[in-house]
Amino acid sequence: MLPRSRIIAVLIIGLGAAMIAAGAFLPRLVSDDPRIPLDLPDTTYALRAEDGVSSRLLPDGTREDAVGPIRRQFHGELIEPADERRVSVRVGTSTTRELPPEVMGTDPILELVDAAVWTFTIDRLGGEFLGPAMLTDQMAGVPVEVPVDGYWVKFPADAGPVSYPVFDDFLRRTVPAEFVGAEERGGNEVLRYRQTVQPTNLATLYRSNTSQIDVDGKTGFLMYQGTRDWLVEPESGMVVDIDEDLDLRWESREGERLRTALRFTGGIDDQSSARLLQQALEVADTAPVRPWSIALLVIGAILAFGGIVGAMRPEGRERGNGPDGNRKGDAENARGRRRETKLEDAPENVRGR
Repeated sequence: MLPRSRIIAVLIIGLGAAMIAAGAFLPRLVSDDPRIPLDLPDTTYALRAEDGVSSRLLPDGTREDAVGPIRRQFHGELIEPADERRVSVRVGTSTTRELPPEVMGTDPILELVDAAVWTFTIDRLGGEFLGPAMLTDQMAGVPVEVPVDGYWVKFPADAGPVSYPVFDDFLRRTVPAEFVGAEERGGNEVLRYRQTVQPTNLATLYRSNTSQIDVDGKTGFLMYQGTRDWLVEPESGMVVDIDEDLDLRWESREGERLRTALRFTGGIDDQSSARLLQQALEVADTAPVRPWSIALLVIGAILAFGGIVGAMRPEGRERGNGPDGNRKGDAENARGRRRETKLEDAPENVRGR
């Protein structure tokens, strides 16, 4: 049977080996990357412009300018399919007029300016599009596939002071979001990026029910320009605030402004932005796996080495073993033999005592 010290040494070796294995596989089993969690609640970005202008379609087919508060909303939700690397997202976009409380909700046509639903797949960590998007325009009602690239509802994790290609839903293509600077929100750093859209004729990019209209006998082409600021929590890459200054109008071929489609200058209120920041911080707050992995590897190696040394160490020498013990044993044997000889030579009456 193995001595107790050897059994303990073998157990220590096993424990050390288990800790080494755990340290090696921990980064593969547990990710500390701030990926979009699959149980992330639906997220809404609600922007408001106090003095906006929108185009209202009248029963006779003509249009008039409607002046007043306007809301632009992006409502995102995670849907299937989803896995460790990617997730599908549905984003509903809408622009509505803010009517007086006594008539709000009584006539959706009076309130609605435009609405659409985008469905696409993004990388859970990087945030980039992983394929084309499906667009359902609520005005047209016919789903169309739109080639997309870059980012939109999420910037890359560990975002930095660089430019990123960010999708613009009016252009249906990306526009560089240039880094402007870092700001502090609630004691946390956020990064500001700005998109600048030069005057663009949307009718040359795609066809829609508003890209080209008749205005008092003249053909009007939908022009678009503006700026959009994105405020991003850098560790998670989550968007926490948006500011827009947009101008959409119909112009003639000669560049004459015929009618305003949308004039919007506004952003997200402070309270909603604070909630979005808190959500982003929760996504970014992942336990660091690498230090734990290194600690398990080091402690496991120390235990395994100590166990091997203990297992290979010779047992403590028993009395009579070894050079000194042999000499003592030889002396005792010699004395014993002499006593036996003396007894054999002594008279019988002496031996009998």
